[in-house]
Amino acid sequence: MSDRPALICMRLAGMHFKHPDQITRVCERCGQDVGVYPSGQEVLAEYPGAEIICDVCYQGTGSEFGPPAVAPGAKAEAEELWRKQRKN
Repeated sequence: MSDRPALICMRLAGMHFKHPDQITRVCERCGQDVGVYPSGQEVLAEYPGAEIICDVCYQGTGSEFGPPAVAPGAKAEAEELWRKQRKN
């Protein structure tokens, strides 16, 4: 297991919904652009040295990081975006 915390983010190319406050960063393993929702930004603020890993690279790590945990608020954030976009 890695001693460094990691934030797993969806690659921009695979994102279905873009959050208006989302920022773009780069996967430290493959260099692909990833989207970081506000909940992920809060994680980065709390753990400034966290490694940013895209979902594809994370799938290839096996048990290096252990099971992922959802950033606080991430599920509600995604559901709210989904509801807003369904209305439009």
